[in-house]
Formats: sequence, structure tokens, C-alpha cells
Amino acid sequence: MPDNPKNFYEVRLEELVQKSDGLEQKVTRLSWIRVITFCAFVVGIVYLANAREIQLMLVSCIFFVPVFGWIVRKHNKLKFAFAQHQFLLEINENEIKRVKGKFSDLYDGIEYLNTHHAYAPDLDLFGSNSLFQLLVRSKLSGTREIIKNWLLSKSSKSEIEERQAAIKELSEDTTWRQNLTAYGYHGDQRNSQYTNVVVSLVQWIDQNLNLLDKPFWSIARYLMPAVSLGVLAGINFLDWPYQWIYLPILINLALLSIIFKPLMEVTKEFGNIATFLKGYENVITEIEQKKFKSHLLLSLHLQLKTDQGSASNAIKVLRRVLMFLLSRANILYLPFNVLLLLDINWLIMAIQWKKKNINNVEKWFDAVHQIDALSDLGSFAFSNPGYNYPVISKEEHLLNVLEMGHPLIKSEQRVLNDFNLTGMGRLGLVTGSNMSGKSTFLRTIGVNLVLAQMGTPVCASKFECSLVQIFTSMRTQDNLEENVSSFYAELKRLKSLLDLLKENEAVFYMLDEILKGTNSEDRHKGALSLIDQLIEQNCRGLISTHDIQLSTLSKKHTSIQNMSFNSSIVNDEIIFDYKLSLEPCGSFNASKLMEKMGIIKK
Repeated sequence: MPDNPKNFYEVRLEELVQKSDGLEQKVTRLSWIRVITFCAFVVGIVYLANAREIQLMLVSCIFFVPVFGWIVRKHNKLKFAFAQHQFLLEINENEIKRVKGKFSDLYDGIEYLNTHHAYAPDLDLFGSNSLFQLLVRSKLSGTREIIKNWLLSKSSKSEIEERQAAIKELSEDTTWRQNLTAYGYHGDQRNSQYTNVVVSLVQWIDQNLNLLDKPFWSIARYLMPAVSLGVLAGINFLDWPYQWIYLPILINLALLSIIFKPLMEVTKEFGNIATFLKGYENVITEIEQKKFKSHLLLSLHLQLKTDQGSASNAIKVLRRVLMFLLSRANILYLPFNVLLLLDINWLIMAIQWKKKNINNVEKWFDAVHQIDALSDLGSFAFSNPGYNYPVISKEEHLLNVLEMGHPLIKSEQRVLNDFNLTGMGRLGLVTGSNMSGKSTFLRTIGVNLVLAQMGTPVCASKFECSLVQIFTSMRTQDNLEENVSSFYAELKRLKSLLDLLKENEAVFYMLDEILKGTNSEDRHKGALSLIDQLIEQNCRGLISTHDIQLSTLSKKHTSIQNMSFNSSIVNDEIIFDYKLSLEPCGSFNASKLMEKMGIIKK
């Protein structure tokens, strides 16, 4: 891994920019060739029609279709390569933003935020300047869902260790990771309609195309095109009356009219996903061609293999069927469709695809999204070489960290602290002056615990922990719609903690400015009672408070550890060092802050 990821991405970005102009020129050149070829064909056909050279017209059409098709495919392939190149530019620009700590404009996953979740609202998991923005590179909705789920729930020790091995492996291959991510950018993956799009398409085929799953249509798809071509050959070479072609055309039109409604539905509902499937096809191909080593990646890779062939080839077949259906608007499609029943052929191919792959689709996409999610976390690990993988302990109620910082704070501004809180019932009572870093410290522990329990590196030189259910109460707010005050909202939050403890699951809690919405006497009384309950439960955690009297509890209860953040006043300025001290706070600055704001007169 590079010592300076920012320099690495800047060099990579510069190399991509240099290649960009050449690719764009090739795309433009082939676009003109495509237009000129088509115009030349139209002029030729008009000339031959005026000269009544019917046979030459037919021969020209027969030769033009494959030649023009080759040009179109070449052009589309080049356009796809150019789009892939532009996506790689975007990916590296976004990586530079993350390294600089300026990623608030990236996709933030705010729709995943549940304000009633045990810890998500307080730890900046989603929204602007969030952990989600720092972790997620992919635009595949299935990948984002997986990372969301990993953020919102702890995993088992074995799952975490398997993910760690996979993330370590993928973090070593930046080119592969970025290509994989860029392939997922093709199509509008931001639109929720593409979630499990192939599964939805398979279900649609199963429900709407049963009509074509009969022997009659299998015979008609071959018989009627053969009849149509035979009559055309007779007209041209055996001087049959040209009126004879009307009969097979009328029969073909009648057959096509039967499938018109489902045909319109499939093009309307799924017509926009051909490019999307092309991206998925390349994502799967990239995964299939990669040789993995870790157990988790090998098992996921195995899910993409079937007795009938590879998942990427299956997706390619489906994409081509959809692309042919979308070609119905092409001026050349109509005559060939009337003669050869192309619509029926493509829909029968879709039915055959469904029969062959219906049992594999969901497991394919589950494997793809999991590998893509691990790739994103590999990019996170690569971009933060100073981070380290946590050790998940079998011992209960253990947390021991060295040089821990908050991953959402810029590295040059980040202050690192050591911390240890081990043993059931242990409680860290954090006192401190205003703006000294109490809340940030609680969030630092919480965010790194979330990272540790999903399998990624953490912002610490050492991080050893046991698995816990995380719980926070920090940003309780009033709710006018529900007629709930901020104080009552905090009480409801604390009750949720007590209810959670009844489940006898190991809990690590972080309570910020406890009972701040009431008077000093009631706050002190309530805090004492809550602390008495917590130190007897299957939990441990941190409580921050301005109530300095609570610090005397450590004399009565050995399970309570005083901690604090302090400030000093130098030359009439308040100085914060944001360093954790293992003693009660010895300095407060509220009066000085009010004086500086003009609230208290000097």
C-alpha cells in the first residue's frame, strides 16, 4: 500500500486524463462513419428503386445488414470503453476527495437512516459527511444495501475474520477494484427500479409469457420464416406471382398481433436496462476471471458457476435478447420482423433463458453484491494505510485501544487517544469543559466499534474488542409532530437502553450529556439511579456529564472510572488539547465562553 494515497490517486488521475482525448476522438470518428454508411445505403436503395433493380435492392439489404451491424457493435463497444474511462476518472476524483476529507457531496445513503435505531442517528453512519460516504464507492443498489446492513448490525467473530481476510486480499489490487466499481456505474443505478432488476424480469417472464411456452409457437418460429423465404425465392428465381408473398405476410402479422401486448409491456418495463445489464455483465466477468485466495471470496466465486455455464454468459444472452427487442424502432427491423417473426423468436429465447437460469439468478447477484461490497471496503483500507485491523476477542466485555482517532476528522486535525474499558459493569464517567471533545470522543469509540464489527480496519494503531450490541443516546431532539420534548425524547431513549439490557445481551452504551433537559437537582438524582442500575447489568460504557459531583462515585464503586477532557486559558484564549485524562475535570470554561460572546460583561 502507498504511504501517500493522495499522490497515488493524483498520478492515476493524470494518466487517465491523458488517454481521455484519444478515446473521445475515436468515438467521434466512428460516429461519422456510422452516419455516412447509413446515408450511402439509403441513397443507393433509392437509386435502385428508381431503376427498378429489385434483385440488387434485396442483395444490397442482405449485405448491408451485417456490415452496418458490425459498425454499430464496434461503435457501441468504443462508446462503452469511453464511458468506462470517464467513470474511472470520476472514481479517482472521489478517492482524492475522501483522502482530503471533503466528501460531503458524495452519495450519502440518507434514506437508510432510521432515527429509532440503537446507534445510527448518533454516529453519523448516513447523511452528509458520514461513514457511508467514506466506505461506499459502488452505485449498485444491492451493494449499498449490503454495506448498510453491515453498518447497522454486528456480525459473528467468524464472519468478521473472513471479511478481514477478503478485504486485505482485495486491497492489494487497485486496478481490479476500480474497474469493478466503474463497470457498476453503467446505467442509472441510482434509480431504485433497478434493484434486483433481473429477478423482476424473470418473474415478469414467468407470469406473462406462458402463452408462448407451447409447441405451436416453437414450430411457428421456424416454419413461417422458412415459408416466407421460400416464397421470396420462388418469386425471384422461378417467376412465381409476387402476390403469393401476401399470404405468409398476413399469417405472420396475425401471429405477431397475438404477442403485441406482452411485447409492449416488456419493452416499456425493462427496455432501459440493456446498458445496466452490460455493466453487470462486465462486473460478473471481472469477478469470474479473478483468482481469489481467501475462503469467503472463493465461496462467493463458486456461486457464479453452474452446470450450464458461467453467470456472465447467461447475463450476456439476456442482454442481447433485450437489445434485439429494443431494435424494433429501427427502420430495417420491420420488414425482417414481418418475414422472420423476430419478435416471437426473442420472446421464446427469453422463456428458455428463464427456464435455464431461474434457480440461479438470486444467488448470482448476492455473490456479486457481496464481492462488490468487500471491494469497496478494500478501497477504504487501501486509502487509509495507517488504519489497522481489529482483534475480535473471545473474552467478554473487553475494549483496549491505542492511538484511536475519528475516521471522519481530517488526519491533520485528528487527535489520538488511548482507551481501555474492560469488565462487566465498567462505566467511564466523562466530565469536561464545553467544546473540549467529550461528544467527539464518544462518537470516536462508537464509529470504530461499528467498523470493527463489520470487518474493516479501524482508525487506531491497536484495537482489541469483544462483540457487543452498541447503544447511543446523544442527539435526542424534540418532535413537534409527535408532541415530544427533547427531554422526554431522551427519557424514551434511556428506557430503550434498559429494555435492551433485559435481553441479557452484552451492551456497550454511550450516553452524552445525560439528562441535560432538566434542572440540576433532578438531573443528579436521575443520573445516580441510572448509574446504579447500569453497573449491575451485562453492559459497560461511557456517560458524559457536566455534573462534576458524579465523579465522587468512583470512591464508592470501583467499576466507575473517571475520565475527562480539559481546557486552559492562555493570553485570554481558551486552549483545548482534546486529550483524554483519567481523572475528573479540573477546569471549566462556560463563563469564559459567555464572556467572549458578550453575554457576561468583563
